Amino acid sequence: MSLKVDQWPYTNPLVSPLYGKPPLVWRDMRVQLVVYETDIENVARVIPEPLEPRSNIVITWVSEFQLGTTQGAFAEFAVYVQVKYKDYEGDYEPFLYVNNHLPLTGGREIWGYQKKMAQISLRHEHEAVIGRVDRLDHAIYKGLVVPEYEAQMSEVPWSPHGVFSLKYIPATEENGTPLRELVLTEGKFTAQPGKFFGGRGSVTYERSEIDPTYLLEPKRILGGFFGQGDLYLPLGKVVHDYR
Repeated sequence: MSLKVDQWPYTNPLVSPLYGKPPLVWRDMRVQLVVYETDIENVARVIPEPLEPRSNIVITWVSEFQLGTTQGAFAEFAVYVQVKYKDYEGDYEPFLYVNNHLPLTGGREIWGYQKKMAQISLRHEHEAVIGRVDRLDHAIYKGLVVPEYEAQMSEVPWSPHGVFSLKYIPATEENGTPLRELVLTEGKFTAQPGKFFGGRGSVTYERSEIDPTYLLEPKRILGGFFGQGDLYLPLGKVVHDYR
């Protein structure tokens, strides 16, 4: 007898599901952040309607997960811009990359995160921490942070209501209606006491028309951060249905 719907797991494949239901938890992750300003017109070029630019601030994120995760070991790179929709003030990730198929699949299927595969590294060299993302023979991101003082996560200008994502699934039938939903998720990153530092930072993007991170060209670096912490990611809520 075939599997009844109430016997199905949370996700495909039905007889060997790839991942479990959120919330997702990552512990003891290393993360590098650089905060900078761009032209606000650049932000408008990389966000979907009905989102509107809220500021010209950009936050880059390179993280590395080993033990203590519910989605296996992987590295991730994200670029956050600050946006608004109605009374919601959140961040949006126009560029988001991982180096493992599990978080790529789960992130796209559940929340609609704009994930692609890339080579991602986070390493120490002399006084700096270097985050680098390579894709199709282009260094689409290179960030440097020099830890100089013990910092607080409150120094990073995250938006108050969480992260927006665009769940966009093409239609199966010709002339069918795609699934298009704007999702808001209130994840939380907590820096571990005594293990989060701030200092000087820099960002460079190599020009690529396939992965045009350069559209968010840095105009003024505000600072950098590096440290260790924990991330909690629950299910989100649909705040706008494009139908």
